[in-house]
Amino acid sequence: TISAITLPGLIYTPGDTWRIKLEATGTGTTTLTAKLWNITQPEPLTAQLTSTDTTPSLQSPGGIGVINYLAGSVTNVPITVTYNNLLVVPKN
Repeated sequence: TISAITLPGLIYTPGDTWRIKLEATGTGTTTLTAKLWNITQPEPLTAQLTSTDTTPSLQSPGGIGVINYLAGSVTNVPITVTYNNLLVVPKN
């Protein structure tokens, strides 16, 4: 984990659909930005999370992966997470 935040005001209700937009830019120093929003709302104008990293092993082409995390204190299980329309696009 390079960075993590809690987004106040974002409340999940069963059946909600969310969008997440991640962007990695730069060479030598990589800047990571992220946005998360409910599809019933417009996309946030600015990134909600921005972080930079200079770790040499992370400064080369890689792959994409998605991991879901559920805190041990959660009691309303099971929770199902699905992904669709996953799109990875190189920036020019």
